[in-house]
Amino acid sequence: MDQIRADQAKLPKKQRYSVGKLLQRISLSRATYYDERKRIANPYDKYAQVKQRVLAISGQGLYRGRRTYGYRRVILDQDGIYLADATVTRIMRQLGVQVSMYNQHRNGKYSSYRGTVGKIAQNVLQQSFTATKPYQVIHTDITQI
Repeated sequence: MDQIRADQAKLPKKQRYSVGKLLQRISLSRATYYDERKRIANPYDKYAQVKQRVLAISGQGLYRGRRTYGYRRVILDQDGIYLADATVTRIMRQLGVQVSMYNQHRNGKYSSYRGTVGKIAQNVLQQSFTATKPYQVIHTDITQI
């Protein structure tokens, strides 16, 4: 937005695009645009001190190069910092200091697969069990007969 406005600064006022028309074209509200401009101009981070402390505490919990401290063990109360658990979790996520040691479900999907169970019978007849089309090769188990 600002780049377009800067490029059009040399043009006469009647030929320039208005801020409202540009925002409407990119489907952005006027309040959001000005709020972001203000945020970019004043990059104050109110959690800068907290972030340094979280990094220091989570660094103490390294075991074999992996982080073991979750948001509950990052105790900031001793330093006089009182934050909600969700805030500490968000800060840890931003810093990339999430627990990696005890995370069993890395992909979030349940799998009950435990490997090959039981015996696999020998292919005594040397049959080919691969088929390129459905119902081309049909097999059944006759070991109990």
